[in-house]
Amino acid sequence: MGLRVCLIPGDGIGPEVAAAARRALDASGVEIAWEIHEVGAAAYRDGGEALPERTVAAIRECGLALKAPVATRPEDPFRSVNVELRERLDLFLGVRPCRALPGTRTPFPETDLAVLRMHDGDLYAGFDYAPGDPTAAAIRAAVAAAGPPLAEDAGITLKPISRRAAERAARAAFEWAGENDRELVTIVHKANVMRGSDGTFLAAAREVAADFPRLIVEDRLVDRVCADLVRAPERFDVLFAPMLYGDVVSDLAAALCGGLGVAPGANLGQGCAVFEAVHGTSAHRAGKGTANPAALILSGALLLRRAGEGDAATRVERAVAATIATGLVTDDLAGEGVEPRSTAAMTDAIVERI
Repeated sequence: MGLRVCLIPGDGIGPEVAAAARRALDASGVEIAWEIHEVGAAAYRDGGEALPERTVAAIRECGLALKAPVATRPEDPFRSVNVELRERLDLFLGVRPCRALPGTRTPFPETDLAVLRMHDGDLYAGFDYAPGDPTAAAIRAAVAAAGPPLAEDAGITLKPISRRAAERAARAAFEWAGENDRELVTIVHKANVMRGSDGTFLAAAREVAADFPRLIVEDRLVDRVCADLVRAPERFDVLFAPMLYGDVVSDLAAALCGGLGVAPGANLGQGCAVFEAVHGTSAHRAGKGTANPAALILSGALLLRRAGEGDAATRVERAVAATIATGLVTDDLAGEGVEPRSTAAMTDAIVERI
């Protein structure tokens, strides 16, 4: 029967890398019926919704989506499409593998870890108020009744973390670690300072860890994790974090592996999953044919693996690795003496190897 996959072309370099990923997955031998859906600024201009309900419904029905990067600018009249998409589809766990590939420029060629992050709540939950907002005034009044007052010109962002949501994400994270032959899970937090929010996250994760005796589970402060990542990333296997820390740490880990251009990602829920590259829209590269397609192609490989097409996923991953190792890469990966190739040329090389 093949797979039905929603493809979201995105903004900036999105359409270019989306086309490249589609070519690569089609070359894998898996029969895929693609459904194209627009989100973001273009969708908002056309229909008044940055994330149309028909797109959400289509992803629910297909169960799988491959999303190129989508921009949300501070002046846009809509929330981050990336955040809203995760909320509406209940994609509660983010997975960002970080593995150094031969040919990438990195002082840590042995790096092979994954950053898993809880998508519920945290500072991305949308409780964000400018100083003049009436809600900010009400929060200041409530805080003043309990302790030192907040400044009148203070913007306020709330950080809710639900114990139930943390337990659900932790269970999914530990299950992912076991299914992918990982041994060590490090819980990332700042519970020594944010005892209400991070303390709830840490307590929930520790409790769930008791159900996974085959895993080694530890916890570390987020600042210590960052310091250790740039000294000895090989000591980590899986990092499990709330959303904000996971966002920051995954970019750091990707940089250790050669950059965001080779960093895939997945957003997992009970009934569906959305796969996307970690990098942004890189508007300055749009239309120039210089965008690196590897990250979204590798995200496509994660999609194939989720769909039970493990052999095809491995072929795609090996083709990307072999292409990078031989130096057929775009300028972000090209080292000294290596002639940068175009998006199309790098994609051609990957597809030929598949």
